[in-house]
Formats: sequence, C-alpha cells, structure tokens
Amino acid sequence: MSTDETFPADAPLDAGDLRVLAGLRRTLDAVDPVPADLVERSLFALSLEALHTQVMELQLLEVPEMAVRGGDTTVEARTITFTAEPVTVMITLSVSPSGGVRIDGWAAPARRYDVELLRPGGSVRTQTDDDGGFVLPDVPPGPAGLVLRHDSGPAVSTPVIEL
Repeated sequence: MSTDETFPADAPLDAGDLRVLAGLRRTLDAVDPVPADLVERSLFALSLEALHTQVMELQLLEVPEMAVRGGDTTVEARTITFTAEPVTVMITLSVSPSGGVRIDGWAAPARRYDVELLRPGGSVRTQTDDDGGFVLPDVPPGPAGLVLRHDSGPAVSTPVIEL
C-alpha cells in the first residue's frame, strides 16, 4: 500500500492531523519562532519596492576608531556614503542625547531635496538646506532607508540599513 492511498491529498483533516500540526507548531515556535516585527518589516520592504525609485549604491562604510567627546560622555559615530547617478548622500550616525540615533546628512550636488526616512511603522520627513545638509535629531534604532526627491529628476533611495 502506498502512502498516497493511506493519506489521500484531498481527504479532510481529522483530529489526528490536527494533533500532528499542533505539535509541529509548538516545535517550530520553540526552535524557530516568528520574529515579533515580521509583519512590520515585510510591509516596510514592500513600501520601498512600491516607490519604484532608483536605489543608491552603498559606497563606503566607516566605523571610526576615534569617537566624539562631549562632557563626560563619549559618542561613537559612523559614516556611510551612498551614490547614484544623480546624487551622492553621506550620512553620519551618532547617538542622540535620548539614546536614539542622530542622523546628520549631506547631499551632493548641493540643492534642496525632500528627504524621507522610511522605517517599519512610519516615516519622518525633512528637507535639505541650500547646501544639501539635513539633520534628523532623534530616530529610534532599527532598519531604515532614505528617499531623496528633487523636482528635476527621479527619486532615489538608499538600501535599507540598520540604525
């Protein structure tokens, strides 16, 4: 007798099947639980995909050995540069006074851009100054991507990075 005859694919689930599936679920929950923020991260990734922007290339990732000192605290900073055909963006990430992440950014060529920081669960918007500089003073750590828009070209976005 083949397995297909004993357990036909079109047969309804019975109590034994449900017990096996419940046991499998308990095992998987213990060994490889679903991340609590999986839905948020998935929706975030889909939102980025839906933007249909040109994605910038990560060019440089620095974790400086030196730190910025202020008073009795030491704040480590890292600088990341992204490039695409129309624009280059450099951001420096440091710890904000509240424990979040401060983002200081510069876009070149220097002009006004609308800047949007996309995160699971929402976004934050700002604009660059005339020199291409912008600041997001306090954002929570976690995955994020930047989108820059200018009226004379397509929007560009960075890959998702961990703040």
